[in-house]
Amino acid sequence: MISYKRLILVILLFVSVPAFSQVSIQFVPELFGRSIDGLMSASIYSLKDRKSVRLNITVSEAKTGKVLSIQTQPFTIVPGMNLLPPSTVKTAKVTISNTNTGNYIRQHGNFPMGDYDYNYVVMASSSSEEIIIDQNFSQEITPPAPFDLIEPYNEDQICEKRPMFTWQPSLPQVVGSLYQLTLVEMKDKQNAVEALNYNLPIVNQKGILTNLLMYPPVSRDLTAGKKYAWQVTVYKGQAIINRSEVWSFKVDCADTVSAKLEDDNGYRDIEDLSRGNYYVAQGLIKFSLINSYSAQTLQYSIVSLTDPTQKIRRLPKVNLQKGQNKIRLDLSNNFSFNDGHSYVLKAMLPNGSSKSLRFIYKEAQ
Repeated sequence: MISYKRLILVILLFVSVPAFSQVSIQFVPELFGRSIDGLMSASIYSLKDRKSVRLNITVSEAKTGKVLSIQTQPFTIVPGMNLLPPSTVKTAKVTISNTNTGNYIRQHGNFPMGDYDYNYVVMASSSSEEIIIDQNFSQEITPPAPFDLIEPYNEDQICEKRPMFTWQPSLPQVVGSLYQLTLVEMKDKQNAVEALNYNLPIVNQKGILTNLLMYPPVSRDLTAGKKYAWQVTVYKGQAIINRSEVWSFKVDCADTVSAKLEDDNGYRDIEDLSRGNYYVAQGLIKFSLINSYSAQTLQYSIVSLTDPTQKIRRLPKVNLQKGQNKIRLDLSNNFSFNDGHSYVLKAMLPNGSSKSLRFIYKEAQ
């Protein structure tokens, strides 16, 4: 009999819970807990009848204690989701503590680093004794990591008319956040920021999950000789979390090299070179290969062995003809190469195999 009484008591307790949860505060501290304005972005969800209420917000920091409080004038909530009325936000009384943290908030309008607790209390406007909901949130505020773009590099020149875009992940990561990439063409006498603000986008891709975007198939090719500006935004819902700088690049394939069938000496088969020791490149690399397939572009890259962190940019494009190809890569005007440094050229051959050519770069005499 005792067990049945206990079971009934537990059931009654669970049934009574909804009575205390008919009103709740909707607040995302990761998005809105960094500034005074953000605190007023909370919403009130109610299952009760129409009622006049007040809202008190108290913010405390673990080491400093209470740093800020906000008290609103009476406003009305109705069944459903209630945003704070603009008039309520405008007339709210904000009190900031006379502490170092409080002085920082007073000066900048946002919160410095720290562990914060946010206490939201909704009470009846007729009596502060009638607490409708008392709800707490917490958030550690840390400096955001630099949100940098990676490729195409700022003010770089590229050959790809449908490039891939990469950037560093936004940290700290907010659950449910997405990326948006915007790309525009730059007009004459425009800088990158002006172009992004005023020109129609060529790419305006939302809902990106990772820090990489392949060029969208529905977007038109970029045009050789033109400059472009791009930026990445991190957002969640309608809230902007972070924005990168605006970078620019130019599509310029003036350095394209066509493989020529030449008769002069100095062209060794890439198969032989890949099996040998370091090749000494006096301002240029010369090698030959056979393409048994249709005309195509040679896929290759060059990496510095002396300084692996260095990025090798503006490599000439190599067009392969069918048959024997003698290739001359002139690197003398590329400032990515340093005299005496070691490099490796990695080429994907037309037959699907890959070859690596190690070389030491020497400035042309």
